[in-house]
Amino acid sequence: MPEVSVIVPIYNVVDYLPKCIDSILSQTYTDYELILVDDGSTDDSPSLCEFYREKDARIKVIHKPNGGLSDARNEGMKIATGTFLSFIDSDDFVEPELLERCVSCFHEMDADMVIFDYYQYYQSTGTKEVIRNPFSNERVYSLAKDPELLIRIANAAWNKMYRRSLFLKHGITYPWGCLYEDLGTTYRLLARADRVAFINEPLYDYLKDRPGNITGEFNMRAYHILDMVKITLDDYKNLGIYDTYYEELKYLAGINILECLKKTRTCTDTALVNEYIDVCFWYLKQNWPEFPKCRYPICREKYDWIYAHAWTLKQYLKWKQGRRKQEL
Repeated sequence: MPEVSVIVPIYNVVDYLPKCIDSILSQTYTDYELILVDDGSTDDSPSLCEFYREKDARIKVIHKPNGGLSDARNEGMKIATGTFLSFIDSDDFVEPELLERCVSCFHEMDADMVIFDYYQYYQSTGTKEVIRNPFSNERVYSLAKDPELLIRIANAAWNKMYRRSLFLKHGITYPWGCLYEDLGTTYRLLARADRVAFINEPLYDYLKDRPGNITGEFNMRAYHILDMVKITLDDYKNLGIYDTYYEELKYLAGINILECLKKTRTCTDTALVNEYIDVCFWYLKQNWPEFPKCRYPICREKYDWIYAHAWTLKQYLKWKQGRRKQEL
């Protein structure tokens, strides 16, 4: 059996898929299987998957009805056989040493999870920005000893490699049909990882500005952020560690909900926006009555204070809407 299972969920990304797959096939480490999960694509992605399957015996292909990113990852995990799991998004690509560096780190550090730096890649300009983790590669970490892991690591699935047993032993899968699925998964895995190691080197290229990316749009699926926060909170309560990480969980929920509240700037449906604001702040106050007061700075950017208070945000959006009317 291969030591690593690489899972790539695929949906209508035919223009990006060859670069992604070729970057995986060009790895300096070769003991892996590549699982391509065609999530009901309607472009030429399915035939491209078959082309690569015929090209390399390490490639497995799943064709399934569209179920979303979480469903595709979960289906890939069902047939994965590797000791370690890696998730790569199909519009991104990876550095040649990704798998080799991660596997070496697992063995050297006896780790349950390995987290690496990444490039934020801008297609429009061809430029890259390195996003670094603020933790050393010279030791291992655990949430029990290092609670700031909760607030300092990105929730993304793709800048990490995992022991597959971390998912299997605890029955963890990605929440089906939801946006922000990594938020409802990564920190549950972190709570169960006794040894977390870091690689202080960018090994992944995350495409920041793909046309058609919907992560900046506001619609009813913005409510999924609350579902993902609740999954994590409920899990920590079930583990009996919610109070231990009260401040960290408040920060984690706060900054993610604030980022979604920022999307209301583009929505002209006042009733929809006001209801969303009310529900978000009701949820925050139910769990943390003192919000936005926190041990860690909830307001990280210059104008975040606007989004940290319901009344202030509504007034700002009302003013912004008035400005738009004047410009018409």
